Amino acid sequence: MPVPLLVVSSALFLSGAAGLVYQVVWLRMLGLVFGHAVDALTAVLVAFMSGLALGSALGGRLSSRARSPLAIYAWLEAGIAVYALCLPPGLPALTRVSLTLRDALGLSYEGWSLVQVALAFLVLLPPTVLMGATLPLVSQALASGGEASGRRVGALYAVNTWGAVTGTLAAGYFLLPPLGNRVTVWIAAGANLAAAALALTIARRGTALAPQPVLSAPGEEGSSRVAWLIPAAMAVSGAVAMVFEIAWTRALSLLLGSSTYAFTAMVLAVLIGLAMGSAVYAWRWGNRRVGPATLGVIQGGVGLSAAVVLASFDRLPDLILAALRVSTVPSWVDLVEILVSVSALTMVTLWMGAAFPCAIAAWAPAGARVGRGVGRLYAANTAGAIVGVLLGGLVLVPTWGIHGSLKMAIAATLMLCGALFVAGSGSTMRRSLPAAAALALALSVAFLPDWDTRLMSSAPAVYARSYLRAGAGRPLRELVRDQEVLFYRDGRSGTVAVSREGGQLFLRINGKIDAGTVVDMPTQIMAAHLPLLTHPAPRTVFILGMGSGMTAGAAARHPVERVDVLEIEPAVIEASRFFRDFHGDVLRDPRVRATIGDGRNFLQASSTAYDVIISEPSNPWMSGLAALFSREFFLLARERLRPGGVMLQWVQSYNLAPEHLKMVVATFREAFPATSIWEPTPGDFLLLGRVDRVPLDARRLRERWEAEPRVRADFERLGMGGWAGLLGLFVLGEDDAARLAVGAGLNTDDRLPLEFGAPRALYLETSVPNRAMVASFRSADLPALTPESAPLMDQRANRYWAGVGCLRRADPAAALAHFERVLQLDPTHTPAAIAAAMAALQLGRPAPALDFARRALARPPAPPAALFLAGVSAWWLGRGEEAGSYLERASALEPGNAEFRETLRRFRSGTLSR
Repeated sequence: MPVPLLVVSSALFLSGAAGLVYQVVWLRMLGLVFGHAVDALTAVLVAFMSGLALGSALGGRLSSRARSPLAIYAWLEAGIAVYALCLPPGLPALTRVSLTLRDALGLSYEGWSLVQVALAFLVLLPPTVLMGATLPLVSQALASGGEASGRRVGALYAVNTWGAVTGTLAAGYFLLPPLGNRVTVWIAAGANLAAAALALTIARRGTALAPQPVLSAPGEEGSSRVAWLIPAAMAVSGAVAMVFEIAWTRALSLLLGSSTYAFTAMVLAVLIGLAMGSAVYAWRWGNRRVGPATLGVIQGGVGLSAAVVLASFDRLPDLILAALRVSTVPSWVDLVEILVSVSALTMVTLWMGAAFPCAIAAWAPAGARVGRGVGRLYAANTAGAIVGVLLGGLVLVPTWGIHGSLKMAIAATLMLCGALFVAGSGSTMRRSLPAAAALALALSVAFLPDWDTRLMSSAPAVYARSYLRAGAGRPLRELVRDQEVLFYRDGRSGTVAVSREGGQLFLRINGKIDAGTVVDMPTQIMAAHLPLLTHPAPRTVFILGMGSGMTAGAAARHPVERVDVLEIEPAVIEASRFFRDFHGDVLRDPRVRATIGDGRNFLQASSTAYDVIISEPSNPWMSGLAALFSREFFLLARERLRPGGVMLQWVQSYNLAPEHLKMVVATFREAFPATSIWEPTPGDFLLLGRVDRVPLDARRLRERWEAEPRVRADFERLGMGGWAGLLGLFVLGEDDAARLAVGAGLNTDDRLPLEFGAPRALYLETSVPNRAMVASFRSADLPALTPESAPLMDQRANRYWAGVGCLRRADPAAALAHFERVLQLDPTHTPAAIAAAMAALQLGRPAPALDFARRALARPPAPPAALFLAGVSAWWLGRGEEAGSYLERASALEPGNAEFRETLRRFRSGTLSR
């Protein structure tokens, strides 16, 4: 390769790398401004692509008239770098402008969203116009009269796309995680400046890169049929390609999960295929003269390969499990995600990558107007891609589903193949037969079988450890065979399913269980009761995330005036109706209003102040959700609270490294210094935040609880009994939470370390160490109470229910302390003695457990539970005869108790373990 060509190719490689970095980072940054709802992200993407299309068209026109296309290219790269450096500091001003326009025009949330779309276009058009103009200018600069344009343009397109592959890889794995958005943009701007310097050096030397005059391209003065057909075909191809990309990405996210690394792997797979396809075409066929039929062959390759992948897609779950059986260390998981994405997408995108250089060769074979041809075809292709983004994301997938959208895209590609054959050269028979075959194949796509919804909603990568433990090498299809899928919808932003498994209902979003009617139910219900019962007089409530609707239902059981629920995915609202028996058909309550949109964006736009804000998303490892755990989001929520308001944040302790759990607490405390930590279900923490410290008035809590029969019913359903059961969920007070957060990092909008760090713990068992870490900071059994209400906790019934609450969250040590206090107040309190025996046994202390059980048996009649606990305790102490007597008596009193019966059977057979 001549030195000038190598230098310019290096510049184009750097340009491609920087361009993908910008696309990734700008989508992240503008998502924080305009929201992460599909409408907002689609608007940003359309704005980005509109600039590319306009820029390529303008660049093509400019290239044919410019004396030094390479010099212009260099200045464009410098302009991109300057704009990129100015954009991040200007985003806060953009937010202020949008809010000013909203207030001045009196816009609704929907109207304000349209203003944001317009602003997105204004912000992204300048740099993307410059980006779009680069390839036509370089193509023109390197055009030569003796070389076919397909080869040269294909090579340039491949170099530029390999740069994009490098930029994606660098941004997703090496730059954004440690450096954040701003520094990553600085590095990308440096790449643009380096590209500008390289190009300018060659341009100023006057190295012979200028085109030689040759015959005009057919697209200019040749065949009028080719002149319109090839651009039209590239437009259709661009639209279909985006439908493919959207649908395949959605399908793969069901299998690989929704982490930022999984999405990076999918983008890499698409770009690798495009780069390889253009490179292979340039190498093998770039010198050949081609026509529409050749482009038709390529489109046929796209359609047929996509059909093969679609038909075999349901084999990927077992492939994923087989790969993760080898290891679940992060580097291996990353490699598995990339390999699975490549196996699913690259065969299709390889053909797509060949389409662009082939179209250039057919439309502008060689010569002085190659740059203009590149510009026009790239503009046509990108314009089609804009239509594909709008159709695929907003119409096809929500209406026809992922599988249906893919079938439509395959059929459209095959019909395009047929149309190109018909327009090609040769005899009528030679053109008609391939066209008829393509049409027949397009029609046959309708008969491809649908996917098994149980398999597609199983999240094989997310729950790989569970499936591998249960499967013993069995196919995943067998493991999920007993699931009954009651609801399945491919929504705008995710796939939502409701399944019945073993008598339980589960809500799954992209395969991951988001809510359930057994394990998750206490957390969902107490996420509402905790802040509403501890607030002095709540009237307005904001809930981020509908989920199953149980939190909204619990909030509506209080005498509040208004409950606003914000949900990003409409299909979740539909799915919540399957849980109406648990949430009381809450959406029929006139006080409850459900809105579709981005929660952060909604709060930013809202002028409503709330007494209580509840944020339910609890998985910061999922792409986009880490922004709901950032300092900036928590500060925004604080601004939307009335004086004395309360915010609650649900955060999981499982699959989250201890340093990241501490980071969540530390970041939350930036906005709410008075933070306490509660735990309604083992492994699920609720952060309760206030700006100022306010001791809890237990008297008001009791009065509110007693005044609401439906709230009391929830407590009884959860086995928490009296109002004091709520205090048993208390883990850390304000001072203890502050000590927990010491030395922890912060999750900020610029870096979002949770988004990149949390997925690394997805396959780790972190619940036990996290709970132990949190418990190590515990210095108080109860939250700070007002002096007037503190004596209530010296009443035996209240202490007892606090202990029951501790048992509910699997903290036997804290529970035992409460039960011992009850027995100090009343040594004859039989329920406390039984519960103390249970707690002692859970702590592995059979001797005191036996003592507590005997205290419960001291007064007749003998409770069966006390007999059972005494029997188990005696067995642990090696007193077989005494244990047998207790167990026999317990089973005789309750012959229908399965646990009693099974324990006695194992005792008799000598298989009862200690």
